[in-house]
Amino acid sequence: MKKILLLAFGLGVAIWLNYQKSVDRALQKACDGGTMEACLDLGNRYRDRYRDGEGIPQDFARVASLYEQACDGGELLACNNLGVRYYRGEGVIRDMDQAVSLYEQACDGGVMPGCINLANRYRSGGTRNLTRAAEFHEQVCDGGVMRGCTNLGNMYRAGGGVTQGFDRAADLYEQACDGGNMRGCTNLANMYQAGDGITQDLSRAASLYERACDGGWERACFEDMK
Repeated sequence: MKKILLLAFGLGVAIWLNYQKSVDRALQKACDGGTMEACLDLGNRYRDRYRDGEGIPQDFARVASLYEQACDGGELLACNNLGVRYYRGEGVIRDMDQAVSLYEQACDGGVMPGCINLANRYRSGGTRNLTRAAEFHEQVCDGGVMRGCTNLGNMYRAGGGVTQGFDRAADLYEQACDGGNMRGCTNLANMYQAGDGITQDLSRAASLYERACDGGWERACFEDMK
């Protein structure tokens, strides 16, 4: 019985690998034919399989090449992904200036991951510029990505890169919370609990912690309301 199960498992793996190869071939054909989305998808597939350790030899240079082809062809998410390769030095020589340039290209085209990466780069490291970071967090927030609203709220609460404004911070946290970002709920709860720039309201704080906890933000489950 054990031998039969092992044979069945081996057959299943072989079928799965053959299927993956057939998808790769189809995407490569489409990519070679000028479909830039296929180049991006193929790059993503190779990237994810290398990371997941699926027994495929790592070739991040191939991933970077596919992203570059797609980016040059106008697929702006690929520009962001190529920027990440330059930031990490995966398949290319690490180049922070090139990473930022690619993030900007993606962000200018409305690709929010590019704006998020720009905000993160300007918030820390050699490119630190909190005013620019706040601008990109605002762009991300306005683009409907609620983590950007939470991050911008953090900057207004701390007065980093913007004029400190607790009411503005609370509004941004509430916007993020209502949009499903549980960290925004938790940060707003912190403000209500401590009376940090807004009127203290322990009942509201407890309700927000509960909401964040129920929403999967584990830290909120252990907040002490005493």
